[in-house]
Amino acid sequence: MARNVYLVDTENVGTAWKELLPQKGAKDVIILFYTENSPGISYVDLNVIRAYPESFDMILCYPGKNGLDFQLVSYLGYLIKTAPKSEYVIVSNDTGYDAAVKFWRDREIEVCRRSKSELTAPKDKQETEDDVKVMLKHLLTEDSYTDEYLERVYQMLRNYSAKQLQELYFALQKEFGAAPGMDIYRQLKPQIKNIYKKIPK
Repeated sequence: MARNVYLVDTENVGTAWKELLPQKGAKDVIILFYTENSPGISYVDLNVIRAYPESFDMILCYPGKNGLDFQLVSYLGYLIKTAPKSEYVIVSNDTGYDAAVKFWRDREIEVCRRSKSELTAPKDKQETEDDVKVMLKHLLTEDSYTDEYLERVYQMLRNYSAKQLQELYFALQKEFGAAPGMDIYRQLKPQIKNIYKKIPK
C-alpha cells in the first residue's frame, strides 16, 4: 500500500485536519503548513489532537497574499522529487490548488485535493468503528494488544456509556484481570469522552 502524505493548508481548513488522525496509517505523514494567520485551536480539538502526539509535522510559513499556498506547493514538488511513489493529498477548500493537482497527475503522480467538508462528512458505521479501533491502538501501546484484544476492548466500551465509567472500570477488570483491566482503563481515561463521541450509536 502506498504511503499517503497529507499537506494541510491550516489557514483554510483550521483544525478539520484532526479527522485524519484516526485513519492515518503507520507510514502516512501529515504536514501542517501554518502562519501567524492560521486560526487558533479550541480546547476540545486540542484534547483530540493530544491523543496522537507524534502523528504530524508542522512547517511555519511566511505570511502574505497566497504566501502559504505557494510554499505548500513548492514543498509538494520537493517531496515528489524525493518520493514519487507516495500519494499526496492537499487538504484545503482552495480550488487554486487544482491546477497543481492536474499538473502532477498529467505526469502520473498521485495528487488530489480534499476539502474541509470531505474530511468532516458523516461516515458509515464501519468507517467509524475502524476509526475508534485505530484510536485504541494509539492509546493502548503495549505490544501484547493484538487486533483480537483490541476488538474485545472495543466491545466492552460498546456495552457501556460515558456516564457509566465506574461500571466500565469494573467490567474491564473482570474481563481482563484486575491489574490488566485497571491498566487499560488508565490508558483510555484521558480520551474516554472523545472515544464515546466516535462510537456509533
